Amino acid sequence: MVRLGGAVIAMEIAALGVAYVAFGWLVLLVGAPLVLGTVLVLAFVRASEGPRRKLHEHRAERWDARSAVAGGLMSGFFTPVASGKDRGGR
Repeated sequence: MVRLGGAVIAMEIAALGVAYVAFGWLVLLVGAPLVLGTVLVLAFVRASEGPRRKLHEHRAERWDARSAVAGGLMSGFFTPVASGKDRGGR
């Protein structure tokens, strides 16, 4: 996560540098807030990963595979018909 975020920031700064060379200082009025916004979003995502991971681990500890009920919404829908039943004389 940190390496990918660093790569994104590095590419944004490189693109901002190329745009600065090509178009001048006015590019910084748009580019600098965009880089800052990306840094803030990445910081928020990084901060929210810890609690999400803890919640996932807590839910995994609570789940008991032995008490899980077999079946579900489509339970029995695809059960094959036993040989000879409901075949209609074929």
